[in-house]
Amino acid sequence: MSTARKLASGSVLRVVNLAATALVSLLIMPFVVHALGDRLYGIWALVATIIGYYGTLEIGLSPAINRYMARAIGANDYEEANRVFYTALRLLTLVGGVALLVTMVLAYLSRWFAKDPADAAMLWKLIAILGFNTALLFPSRVFQGALEAQLHFDRTASFNLFSVGLRTVLIILILLHGYKVVALALTTVITSIPSLLLTIYYVRKDLPFLRLDSKYWSHHTARQLFSLSIYTFISNMANILRFRVDALVVASYVGLVAVTHYRIASTLTQFFMGTMDALAGFFPAVFSRQDGAANYEGLRKTYFFATKMTICIASFMGFGLIAWGKAFIRVWMGPRYSDAYPVLVVLTAGLIVSVSQVPSPQLLLGMAKNKYYAVATSLEGIASLVLSIILAKRYGMIGVAVGTLIPMVIVKLFIQPVYVCRLANIPYRQYVQSVTRTVATVSGSLIVPLALSLKFAVPSYRILFAIGAVSAILYVIPLWLYGLTEAEANLLKKAIWPRFSIKTAAD
Repeated sequence: MSTARKLASGSVLRVVNLAATALVSLLIMPFVVHALGDRLYGIWALVATIIGYYGTLEIGLSPAINRYMARAIGANDYEEANRVFYTALRLLTLVGGVALLVTMVLAYLSRWFAKDPADAAMLWKLIAILGFNTALLFPSRVFQGALEAQLHFDRTASFNLFSVGLRTVLIILILLHGYKVVALALTTVITSIPSLLLTIYYVRKDLPFLRLDSKYWSHHTARQLFSLSIYTFISNMANILRFRVDALVVASYVGLVAVTHYRIASTLTQFFMGTMDALAGFFPAVFSRQDGAANYEGLRKTYFFATKMTICIASFMGFGLIAWGKAFIRVWMGPRYSDAYPVLVVLTAGLIVSVSQVPSPQLLLGMAKNKYYAVATSLEGIASLVLSIILAKRYGMIGVAVGTLIPMVIVKLFIQPVYVCRLANIPYRQYVQSVTRTVATVSGSLIVPLALSLKFAVPSYRILFAIGAVSAILYVIPLWLYGLTEAEANLLKKAIWPRFSIKTAAD
Protein backbone atom coordinates (compact mmCIF):
# COMPACT_ATOMS: atom_id res chain seq x y z
CA MET A 1 0.00 0.00 0.00
CA SER A 2 1.42 3.45 -0.94
CA THR A 3 2.14 6.03 1.73
CA ALA A 4 -0.61 8.31 0.43
CA ARG A 5 -3.15 5.48 0.42
CA LYS A 6 -2.10 4.30 3.88
CA LEU A 7 -2.40 7.80 5.31
CA ALA A 8 -5.75 8.36 3.60
CA SER A 9 -7.09 5.11 5.00
CA GLY A 10 -5.87 6.02 8.46
CA SER A 11 -7.29 9.53 8.21
CA VAL A 12 -10.69 8.29 7.08
CA LEU A 13 -10.91 5.78 9.90
CA ARG A 14 -9.72 8.34 12.44
CA VAL A 15 -12.39 10.75 11.25
CA VAL A 16 -15.02 8.01 11.26
CA ASN A 17 -13.93 7.15 14.78
CA LEU A 18 -14.16 10.76 15.87
CA ALA A 19 -17.47 11.26 14.05
CA ALA A 20 -18.89 8.21 15.78
CA THR A 21 -17.62 9.47 19.14
CA ALA A 22 -19.06 12.92 18.46
CA LEU A 23 -22.40 11.56 17.28
CA VAL A 24 -22.72 9.24 20.24
CA SER A 25 -21.70 11.96 22.69
CA LEU A 26 -24.06 14.50 21.16
CA LEU A 27 -26.97 12.08 21.19
CA ILE A 28 -26.26 10.72 24.67
CA MET A 29 -25.22 13.94 26.42
CA PRO A 30 -28.79 15.33 26.81
CA PHE A 31 -29.87 11.92 28.11
CA VAL A 32 -26.96 11.78 30.55
CA VAL A 33 -27.40 15.38 31.75
CA HIS A 34 -31.12 14.93 32.33
CA ALA A 35 -30.57 11.53 33.98
CA LEU A 36 -27.91 12.84 36.35
CA GLY A 37 -28.97 16.47 36.71
CA ASP A 38 -26.78 19.55 36.29
CA ARG A 39 -25.04 19.07 39.66
CA LEU A 40 -24.10 15.41 39.28
CA TYR A 41 -23.03 15.95 35.69
CA GLY A 42 -20.95 18.92 36.86
CA ILE A 43 -19.19 16.63 39.37
CA TRP A 44 -18.56 14.05 36.62
CA ALA A 45 -17.16 16.79 34.35
CA LEU A 46 -14.85 18.09 37.09
CA VAL A 47 -13.48 14.63 37.91
CA ALA A 48 -12.95 13.96 34.20
CA THR A 49 -11.02 17.25 34.04
CA ILE A 50 -8.85 16.27 37.02
CA ILE A 51 -8.07 12.84 35.56
CA GLY A 52 -7.28 14.55 32.27
CA TYR A 53 -4.36 16.20 34.05
CA TYR A 54 -2.76 12.77 34.43
CA GLY A 55 -1.50 13.09 30.89
CA THR A 56 1.13 15.48 32.19
CA LEU A 57 2.73 12.71 34.25
CA GLU A 58 4.31 11.16 31.18
CA ILE A 59 6.27 14.38 30.68
CA GLY A 60 5.51 14.44 26.95
CA LEU A 61 7.07 11.04 26.26
CA SER A 62 4.41 9.78 23.82
CA PRO A 63 5.18 12.28 21.00
CA ALA A 64 8.91 11.74 21.56
CA ILE A 65 8.43 7.97 21.29
CA ASN A 66 6.45 8.35 18.08
CA ARG A 67 9.06 10.70 16.65
CA TYR A 68 12.12 8.51 17.32
CA MET A 69 10.30 5.30 16.36
CA ALA A 70 9.18 6.82 13.06
CA ARG A 71 12.66 8.20 12.38
CA ALA A 72 14.29 4.81 13.07
CA ILE A 73 11.81 2.99 10.84
CA GLY A 74 12.25 5.63 8.12
CA ALA A 75 15.99 4.95 8.24
CA ASN A 76 15.40 1.14 8.35
CA ASP A 77 17.30 0.99 11.64
CA TYR A 78 15.45 -1.79 13.46
CA GLU A 79 18.00 -2.03 16.25
CA GLU A 80 17.34 1.61 17.12
CA ALA A 81 13.60 1.01 16.85
CA ASN A 82 13.92 -1.76 19.44
CA ARG A 83 15.93 0.46 21.75
CA VAL A 84 13.29 3.17 21.56
CA PHE A 85 10.44 0.68 22.02
CA TYR A 86 11.85 -1.16 25.03
CA THR A 87 13.25 1.92 26.76
CA ALA A 88 9.97 3.77 26.32
CA LEU A 89 7.98 0.81 27.65
CA ARG A 90 9.99 0.74 30.86
CA LEU A 91 9.70 4.49 31.30
CA LEU A 92 5.93 4.60 30.80
CA THR A 93 5.41 1.61 33.07
CA LEU A 94 7.15 3.64 35.75
CA VAL A 95 4.88 6.58 34.92
CA GLY A 96 1.87 4.30 35.38
CA GLY A 97 3.12 3.44 38.88
CA VAL A 98 3.41 7.14 39.71
CA ALA A 99 -0.14 7.68 38.44
CA LEU A 100 -1.39 4.97 40.81
CA LEU A 101 0.25 6.74 43.75
CA VAL A 102 -1.27 10.07 42.70
CA THR A 103 -4.68 8.40 42.44
CA MET A 104 -4.47 7.07 45.98
CA VAL A 105 -3.47 10.48 47.33
CA LEU A 106 -6.26 12.30 45.48
CA ALA A 107 -8.84 9.73 46.55
CA TYR A 108 -7.77 10.16 50.17
CA LEU A 109 -7.92 13.97 49.92
CA SER A 110 -11.32 13.96 48.20
CA ARG A 111 -13.07 14.72 51.50
CA TRP A 112 -11.62 18.24 51.26
CA PHE A 113 -12.83 18.72 47.69
CA ALA A 114 -16.51 18.75 48.64
CA LYS A 115 -18.41 19.96 51.71
CA ASP A 116 -21.23 17.45 51.33
CA PRO A 117 -20.19 13.97 52.63
CA ALA A 118 -22.21 12.28 49.86
CA ASP A 119 -20.39 14.31 47.21
CA ALA A 120 -17.04 13.50 48.85
CA ALA A 121 -17.80 9.76 48.84
CA MET A 122 -18.73 9.94 45.18
CA LEU A 123 -15.58 11.91 44.35
CA TRP A 124 -13.15 9.39 45.87
CA LYS A 125 -14.83 6.50 44.05
CA LEU A 126 -14.71 8.31 40.71
CA ILE A 127 -11.10 9.38 41.18
CA ALA A 128 -10.05 5.87 42.24
CA ILE A 129 -11.73 4.12 39.30
CA LEU A 130 -10.79 6.55 36.53
CA GLY A 131 -7.30 7.14 37.93
CA PHE A 132 -6.59 3.41 38.16
CA ASN A 133 -7.74 2.94 34.55
CA THR A 134 -5.60 5.81 33.27
CA ALA A 135 -2.52 4.53 35.13
CA LEU A 136 -2.83 1.09 33.53
CA LEU A 137 -3.13 2.60 30.06
CA PHE A 138 0.18 4.49 30.16
CA PRO A 139 2.32 1.54 28.95
CA SER A 140 -0.15 0.90 26.11
CA ARG A 141 0.83 4.22 24.56
CA VAL A 142 4.15 2.68 23.54
CA PHE A 143 2.37 -0.02 21.55
CA GLN A 144 0.07 2.53 19.94
CA GLY A 145 3.03 4.72 19.10
CA ALA A 146 4.78 1.77 17.46
CA LEU A 147 1.80 1.14 15.18
CA GLU A 148 1.50 4.80 14.24
CA ALA A 149 5.23 5.10 13.58
CA GLN A 150 4.64 2.41 10.94
CA LEU A 151 1.75 4.62 9.70
CA HIS A 152 -0.87 2.07 10.79
CA PHE A 153 -3.28 4.78 11.93
CA ASP A 154 -6.10 2.67 10.51
CA ARG A 155 -5.43 0.01 13.15
CA THR A 156 -5.55 2.32 16.16
CA ALA A 157 -8.61 4.14 14.80
CA SER A 158 -10.46 0.84 14.31
CA PHE A 159 -9.73 -0.25 17.87
CA ASN A 160 -10.99 3.03 19.26
CA LEU A 161 -14.11 2.79 17.11
CA PHE A 162 -14.87 -0.62 18.58
CA SER A 163 -14.44 0.78 22.10
CA VAL A 164 -16.82 3.64 21.33
CA GLY A 165 -19.52 1.22 20.22
CA LEU A 166 -19.10 -0.96 23.27
CA ARG A 167 -19.04 2.03 25.62
CA THR A 168 -22.22 3.46 24.07
CA VAL A 169 -24.16 0.25 24.58
CA LEU A 170 -23.05 -0.06 28.20
CA ILE A 171 -23.80 3.60 29.03
CA ILE A 172 -27.33 3.30 27.69
CA LEU A 173 -27.94 0.10 29.62
CA ILE A 174 -26.64 1.36 32.97
CA LEU A 175 -28.53 4.66 32.81
CA LEU A 176 -31.75 2.95 31.81
CA HIS A 177 -31.38 0.73 34.86
CA GLY A 178 -30.98 3.75 37.14
CA TYR A 179 -27.24 3.61 37.82
CA LYS A 180 -25.30 6.85 38.20
CA VAL A 181 -21.78 8.25 37.75
CA VAL A 182 -19.85 5.46 39.49
CA ALA A 183 -21.25 3.00 36.97
CA LEU A 184 -20.18 5.37 34.17
CA ALA A 185 -16.64 5.25 35.53
CA LEU A 186 -16.64 1.44 35.61
CA THR A 187 -17.86 1.45 32.01
CA THR A 188 -14.77 3.44 31.03
CA VAL A 189 -12.54 0.73 32.52
CA ILE A 190 -14.34 -2.17 30.88
CA THR A 191 -14.40 -0.62 27.41
CA SER A 192 -10.67 0.19 27.41
CA ILE A 193 -9.61 -3.45 27.69
CA PRO A 194 -10.43 -4.72 24.15
CA SER A 195 -8.58 -1.84 22.48
CA LEU A 196 -5.52 -2.49 24.64
CA LEU A 197 -5.42 -6.20 23.80
CA LEU A 198 -5.94 -5.59 20.07
CA THR A 199 -3.16 -3.00 19.99
CA ILE A 200 -0.66 -5.38 21.58
CA TYR A 201 -1.67 -8.20 19.21
CA TYR A 202 -1.20 -6.13 16.05
CA VAL A 203 2.12 -4.72 17.18
CA ARG A 204 3.33 -8.30 17.38
CA LYS A 205 1.80 -9.04 13.98
CA ASP A 206 2.71 -5.89 11.98
CA LEU A 207 6.09 -5.13 13.55
CA PRO A 208 7.64 -8.59 14.11
CA PHE A 209 11.13 -7.10 14.47
CA LEU A 210 10.25 -5.57 17.85
CA ARG A 211 11.50 -7.50 20.87
CA LEU A 212 10.83 -7.29 24.60
CA ASP A 213 14.45 -7.83 25.57
CA SER A 214 16.24 -6.08 28.43
CA LYS A 215 19.36 -5.74 26.29
CA TYR A 216 17.59 -2.94 24.42
CA TRP A 217 17.36 -0.74 27.50
CA SER A 218 19.49 2.32 26.75
CA HIS A 219 20.32 5.28 28.98
CA HIS A 220 21.31 7.22 25.87
CA THR A 221 17.91 6.56 24.28
CA ALA A 222 16.17 7.56 27.51
CA ARG A 223 18.06 10.85 27.51
CA GLN A 224 17.11 11.40 23.87
CA LEU A 225 13.46 10.83 24.65
CA PHE A 226 13.53 13.17 27.64
CA SER A 227 15.46 15.86 25.77
CA LEU A 228 12.56 16.08 23.31
CA SER A 229 9.73 15.22 25.66
CA ILE A 230 10.46 17.97 28.16
CA TYR A 231 9.36 20.60 25.65
CA THR A 232 6.28 18.58 24.75
CA PHE A 233 5.54 18.35 28.46
CA ILE A 234 5.76 22.13 28.78
CA SER A 235 3.43 22.47 25.79
CA ASN A 236 0.98 20.01 27.34
CA MET A 237 0.96 21.97 30.58
CA ALA A 238 0.28 25.11 28.60
CA ASN A 239 -2.57 23.40 26.76
CA ILE A 240 -4.10 22.51 30.11
CA LEU A 241 -4.03 26.19 31.01
CA ARG A 242 -5.55 27.05 27.63
CA PHE A 243 -8.35 24.48 27.43
CA ARG A 244 -8.74 22.34 30.55
CA VAL A 245 -8.76 24.87 33.37
CA ASP A 246 -11.79 26.71 32.03
CA ALA A 247 -14.18 24.39 33.87
CA LEU A 248 -12.40 25.09 37.17
CA VAL A 249 -12.46 28.85 36.54
CA VAL A 250 -16.17 28.72 35.71
CA ALA A 251 -16.88 26.62 38.81
CA SER A 252 -14.92 29.03 41.02
CA TYR A 253 -16.19 32.36 39.71
CA VAL A 254 -19.55 31.58 38.10
CA GLY A 255 -20.89 28.46 39.80
CA LEU A 256 -21.04 24.67 39.56
CA VAL A 257 -24.25 24.67 37.51
CA ALA A 258 -22.60 26.97 34.96
CA VAL A 259 -19.95 24.28 34.38
CA THR A 260 -22.58 22.19 32.58
CA HIS A 261 -23.58 25.12 30.35
CA TYR A 262 -19.96 25.97 29.54
CA ARG A 263 -19.26 22.28 28.98
CA ILE A 264 -21.82 22.23 26.15
CA ALA A 265 -19.83 24.79 24.18
CA SER A 266 -16.45 23.30 25.07
CA THR A 267 -17.66 19.82 24.10
CA LEU A 268 -18.45 21.02 20.58
CA THR A 269 -15.08 22.75 20.29
CA GLN A 270 -13.31 19.64 21.60
CA PHE A 271 -14.84 17.71 18.72
CA PHE A 272 -13.57 20.42 16.41
CA MET A 273 -10.01 20.04 17.70
CA GLY A 274 -10.31 16.26 17.78
CA THR A 275 -11.38 16.14 14.14
CA MET A 276 -8.40 18.20 13.08
CA ASP A 277 -6.10 15.96 15.09
CA ALA A 278 -7.66 12.91 13.46
CA LEU A 279 -7.15 14.35 9.99
CA ALA A 280 -3.65 15.74 10.50
CA GLY A 281 -2.34 13.78 13.47
CA PHE A 282 -0.18 11.54 11.31
CA PHE A 283 1.97 14.39 9.96
CA PRO A 284 4.57 14.30 12.78
CA ALA A 285 5.33 10.69 11.84
CA VAL A 286 5.55 11.66 8.15
CA PHE A 287 7.83 14.60 8.95
CA SER A 288 10.04 12.38 11.13
CA ARG A 289 10.32 9.71 8.41
CA GLN A 290 11.23 12.37 5.83
CA ASP A 291 13.72 13.89 8.26
CA GLY A 292 15.21 10.45 8.90
CA ALA A 293 15.55 9.91 5.14
CA ALA A 294 16.98 13.45 4.69
CA ASN A 295 14.16 14.25 2.25
CA TYR A 296 13.98 17.97 3.05
CA GLU A 297 12.34 19.01 -0.22
CA GLY A 298 9.58 16.48 0.38
CA LEU A 299 9.27 17.74 3.94
CA ARG A 300 8.75 21.33 2.76
CA LYS A 301 6.13 20.30 0.22
CA THR A 302 4.34 18.17 2.78
CA TYR A 303 4.26 21.12 5.17
CA PHE A 304 2.73 23.46 2.60
CA PHE A 305 0.17 20.86 1.57
CA ALA A 306 -0.72 20.05 5.19
CA THR A 307 -1.20 23.74 6.01
CA LYS A 308 -3.47 24.25 3.02
CA MET A 309 -5.60 21.25 3.96
CA THR A 310 -5.93 22.26 7.61
CA ILE A 311 -6.97 25.80 6.67
CA CYS A 312 -9.63 24.49 4.29
CA ILE A 313 -11.05 21.95 6.73
CA ALA A 314 -10.80 24.12 9.87
CA SER A 315 -12.50 27.04 8.13
CA PHE A 316 -15.51 24.99 7.10
CA MET A 317 -15.86 23.28 10.47
CA GLY A 318 -15.54 26.57 12.32
CA PHE A 319 -18.04 28.17 9.97
CA GLY A 320 -20.48 25.33 10.69
CA LEU A 321 -20.19 25.72 14.47
CA ILE A 322 -20.87 29.45 14.23
CA ALA A 323 -23.53 29.37 11.52
CA TRP A 324 -25.52 26.40 12.85
CA GLY A 325 -24.42 26.26 16.49
CA LYS A 326 -27.29 28.28 17.98
CA ALA A 327 -29.99 26.25 16.26
CA PHE A 328 -28.17 23.01 17.05
CA ILE A 329 -27.84 23.72 20.78
CA ARG A 330 -31.55 24.57 20.99
CA VAL A 331 -32.65 21.30 19.40
CA TRP A 332 -29.89 19.24 21.05
CA MET A 333 -29.97 20.39 24.68
CA GLY A 334 -33.02 22.65 24.83
CA PRO A 335 -33.62 26.44 24.82
CA ARG A 336 -32.48 26.93 28.44
CA TYR A 337 -28.92 26.07 27.38
CA SER A 338 -28.82 28.78 24.66
CA ASP A 339 -26.41 30.81 26.80
CA ALA A 340 -23.71 28.36 25.68
CA TYR A 341 -23.85 29.72 22.11
CA PRO A 342 -21.93 33.01 22.67
CA VAL A 343 -19.23 30.96 24.39
CA LEU A 344 -19.17 28.61 21.40
CA VAL A 345 -18.74 31.51 18.95
CA VAL A 346 -15.81 33.01 20.87
CA LEU A 347 -13.99 29.70 21.36
CA THR A 348 -14.55 28.68 17.74
CA ALA A 349 -13.20 31.96 16.38
CA GLY A 350 -9.93 31.37 18.19
CA LEU A 351 -9.74 27.72 17.25
CA ILE A 352 -10.15 28.42 13.54
CA VAL A 353 -6.88 30.34 13.72
CA SER A 354 -5.21 27.86 16.06
CA VAL A 355 -6.01 24.54 14.38
CA SER A 356 -5.29 25.98 10.94
CA GLN A 357 -1.69 26.19 12.15
CA VAL A 358 -1.51 22.59 13.40
CA PRO A 359 1.18 21.54 10.86
CA SER A 360 3.60 24.10 12.30
CA PRO A 361 4.11 22.49 15.74
CA GLN A 362 3.87 19.08 14.07
CA LEU A 363 6.77 20.01 11.80
CA LEU A 364 8.83 21.18 14.75
CA LEU A 365 8.08 17.97 16.65
CA GLY A 366 8.91 15.83 13.62
CA MET A 367 12.28 17.58 13.34
CA ALA A 368 12.85 17.54 17.14
CA LYS A 369 12.87 21.36 17.20
CA ASN A 370 9.85 22.00 19.39
CA LYS A 371 11.53 24.17 22.02
CA TYR A 372 10.02 27.37 20.62
CA TYR A 373 6.51 25.94 20.57
CA ALA A 374 6.84 24.99 24.23
CA VAL A 375 7.86 28.52 25.23
CA ALA A 376 5.24 30.27 23.09
CA THR A 377 2.43 27.97 24.20
CA SER A 378 3.44 28.39 27.84
CA LEU A 379 3.21 32.16 27.59
CA GLU A 380 -0.10 31.81 25.81
CA GLY A 381 -1.43 29.44 28.47
CA ILE A 382 -0.43 31.70 31.35
CA ALA A 383 -1.96 34.73 29.64
CA SER A 384 -5.11 32.75 28.92
CA LEU A 385 -5.54 31.71 32.56
CA VAL A 386 -4.92 35.20 33.92
CA LEU A 387 -7.27 36.87 31.43
CA SER A 388 -9.96 34.21 31.96
CA ILE A 389 -9.93 34.80 35.73
CA ILE A 390 -10.01 38.58 35.36
CA LEU A 391 -12.81 38.59 32.78
CA ALA A 392 -14.82 35.84 34.52
CA LYS A 393 -15.33 38.06 37.55
CA ARG A 394 -17.11 40.64 35.42
CA TYR A 395 -18.48 38.85 32.38
CA GLY A 396 -19.04 35.28 33.59
CA MET A 397 -18.74 32.40 31.12
CA ILE A 398 -18.22 34.60 28.07
CA GLY A 399 -15.33 36.31 29.88
CA VAL A 400 -13.61 32.95 30.37
CA ALA A 401 -13.97 32.25 26.65
CA VAL A 402 -12.64 35.68 25.64
CA GLY A 403 -9.68 35.18 27.96
CA THR A 404 -8.85 32.02 26.01
CA LEU A 405 -9.37 33.68 22.61
CA ILE A 406 -7.12 36.74 22.81
CA PRO A 407 -3.71 35.12 23.50
CA MET A 408 -4.50 32.28 21.09
CA VAL A 409 -5.03 34.61 18.14
CA ILE A 410 -2.00 36.77 18.90
CA VAL A 411 0.42 33.84 19.17
CA LYS A 412 -0.92 31.65 16.35
CA LEU A 413 -1.51 34.40 13.82
CA PHE A 414 1.33 36.85 14.35
CA ILE A 415 4.20 35.07 16.11
CA GLN A 416 4.26 31.31 15.46
CA PRO A 417 4.38 31.26 11.60
CA VAL A 418 7.37 33.60 11.46
CA TYR A 419 9.48 31.56 13.83
CA VAL A 420 8.52 28.17 12.41
CA CYS A 421 9.46 29.19 8.89
CA ARG A 422 12.79 30.53 10.09
CA LEU A 423 13.61 27.44 12.12
CA ALA A 424 12.64 25.01 9.33
CA ASN A 425 14.40 27.04 6.59
CA ILE A 426 11.13 27.72 4.78
CA PRO A 427 10.79 31.07 2.95
CA TYR A 428 8.29 33.08 5.00
CA ARG A 429 7.14 35.10 1.99
CA GLN A 430 6.34 31.91 0.12
CA TYR A 431 4.42 30.64 3.16
CA VAL A 432 2.40 33.88 3.42
CA GLN A 433 1.57 33.82 -0.28
CA SER A 434 0.35 30.22 -0.04
CA VAL A 435 -1.75 30.91 3.06
CA THR A 436 -3.21 34.13 1.60
CA ARG A 437 -4.31 32.37 -1.59
CA THR A 438 -5.88 29.58 0.42
CA VAL A 439 -7.73 31.95 2.76
CA ALA A 440 -9.04 33.98 -0.19
CA THR A 441 -10.32 30.84 -1.92
CA VAL A 442 -11.88 29.57 1.31
CA SER A 443 -13.62 32.91 1.94
CA GLY A 444 -15.10 32.94 -1.55
CA SER A 445 -16.21 29.32 -1.22
CA LEU A 446 -18.12 30.10 1.99
CA ILE A 447 -20.30 32.87 0.55
CA VAL A 448 -23.06 30.60 -0.77
CA PRO A 449 -23.10 28.33 2.32
CA LEU A 450 -23.39 31.47 4.49
CA ALA A 451 -26.38 32.77 2.53
CA LEU A 452 -27.97 29.33 2.68
CA SER A 453 -27.46 29.12 6.45
CA LEU A 454 -28.82 32.61 7.17
CA LYS A 455 -32.00 31.82 5.28
CA PHE A 456 -32.78 28.23 6.31
CA ALA A 457 -30.99 27.29 9.57
CA VAL A 458 -33.60 26.42 12.22
CA PRO A 459 -33.63 24.12 15.29
CA SER A 460 -34.22 20.88 13.39
CA TYR A 461 -31.80 17.96 13.00
CA ARG A 462 -33.19 17.14 9.57
CA ILE A 463 -32.88 20.67 8.22
CA LEU A 464 -29.47 21.30 9.79
CA PHE A 465 -28.14 18.05 8.34
CA ALA A 466 -29.49 18.96 4.89
CA ILE A 467 -27.96 22.45 5.06
CA GLY A 468 -24.64 20.98 6.22
CA ALA A 469 -24.53 18.43 3.39
CA VAL A 470 -25.43 20.95 0.69
CA SER A 471 -23.02 23.53 2.13
CA ALA A 472 -20.19 20.98 2.14
CA ILE A 473 -20.74 20.23 -1.55
CA LEU A 474 -20.99 23.90 -2.47
CA TYR A 475 -17.80 24.54 -0.48
CA VAL A 476 -15.69 21.69 -1.84
CA ILE A 477 -16.38 22.24 -5.55
CA PRO A 478 -14.78 25.71 -5.88
CA LEU A 479 -11.96 24.65 -3.56
CA TRP A 480 -11.18 21.66 -5.74
CA LEU A 481 -11.33 23.70 -8.94
CA TYR A 482 -9.46 26.81 -7.80
CA GLY A 483 -7.73 26.04 -4.51
CA LEU A 484 -5.59 23.01 -5.39
CA THR A 485 -2.64 22.72 -7.71
CA GLU A 486 -2.58 19.87 -10.20
CA ALA A 487 -0.04 17.96 -8.10
CA GLU A 488 -2.14 18.37 -4.94
CA ALA A 489 -5.29 17.26 -6.74
CA ASN A 490 -3.47 14.21 -8.10
CA LEU A 491 -2.18 13.36 -4.61
CA LEU A 492 -5.69 13.44 -3.18
CA LYS A 493 -7.01 11.35 -6.07
CA LYS A 494 -4.27 8.80 -5.56
CA ALA A 495 -5.00 8.64 -1.84
CA ILE A 496 -8.75 8.23 -2.34
CA TRP A 497 -8.74 6.08 -5.47
CA PRO A 498 -5.70 3.77 -5.82
CA ARG A 499 -6.07 3.48 -9.60
CA PHE A 500 -4.67 7.01 -9.86
CA SER A 501 -0.97 6.31 -9.85
CA ILE A 502 0.41 9.72 -10.74
CA LYS A 503 3.66 10.28 -8.96
CA THR A 504 3.83 13.30 -6.70
CA ALA A 505 6.68 14.68 -4.68
CA ALA A 506 4.67 14.57 -1.46
CA ASP A 507 4.07 10.81 -1.67
